[in-house]
Amino acid sequence: MLEFAIGTEMNPPAEAQRSETLAHAVESLKRSERPLTGREILRSIPPPSRVDAGTLEQLLAGDPRVIAWPPRTRSAPLRYWIHRPEDVADSVLMEAMAAAPLTAGDLQKKIGRHPAGFSADQRRGLVDARLAALIAAGKLFQHPPPGRGKPKYSSQPATAGAYVAKLQKEVDALAAKLAPAGITRAQILDALASEAPAPASQADDLPRRILEYLKAKPAGVGLGQLREELGLRAGENDALDKAAFDKAAFDQAVLRLYRERRVYLDRHDYPQGLDAAARDQLVSDGDGSYFVVIGLRDADAESVP
Repeated sequence: MLEFAIGTEMNPPAEAQRSETLAHAVESLKRSERPLTGREILRSIPPPSRVDAGTLEQLLAGDPRVIAWPPRTRSAPLRYWIHRPEDVADSVLMEAMAAAPLTAGDLQKKIGRHPAGFSADQRRGLVDARLAALIAAGKLFQHPPPGRGKPKYSSQPATAGAYVAKLQKEVDALAAKLAPAGITRAQILDALASEAPAPASQADDLPRRILEYLKAKPAGVGLGQLREELGLRAGENDALDKAAFDKAAFDQAVLRLYRERRVYLDRHDYPQGLDAAARDQLVSDGDGSYFVVIGLRDADAESVP
């Protein structure tokens, strides 16, 4: 019996050893500033927890925290990291646009070979996809060209000044035409500024209804319940109720309030473990985060405009 106990202690169960091996591997990937090959990961694992390369690859492939990256060359080994290629692309793109707006072509050059192992076509596809996702998430803005040219992208909204040159000429021409009638250019601009704003659209009113509903939920509420309440509860505006029930409109309203810091959102810890139908009930920012609970921030808990 004593021999058995000593043998068990010296040779821990395989599952326990694999768990320790994986823990060491994930920790080395967290500390790394780039994707690592299996051989590089093994060097960072203490000998008692070290396994053969094939076993390590199986452990890494079965862990949702580990992301497989393509090899640098066709003959090179597969690489692993805890960061997705999309995360790296987003970081490089946002940093590149911090100084000035850039075209998609400029950004393709900026990203260079950061996603090493990707072909030129794959890098172009990655940049195009991330630009679209960042715009959808409200983290990026596409600036139309003032004249001929290609649109540019920036982390800051465009300014109106770059687009009013033609309008200014039209106002000047109108002022010259109306001068004999005693109407000045300043009066024309005053008339434009005093025009009553267009009524708020149904989509614009949906965030207000969300804030009103949350006033009665100080502890927050599940996003699925909120969408169901707003979409199915009888209201004065049937069209608005339908807009609330439409998931795209509802998600946009929630994310708009989140970007405006009117509400807080709680992320789902492990959305990869959900099936597609369950994930569809959550709100996604288009950037890999899924949210399950919404609540008012302190400023809006007092009063809703």
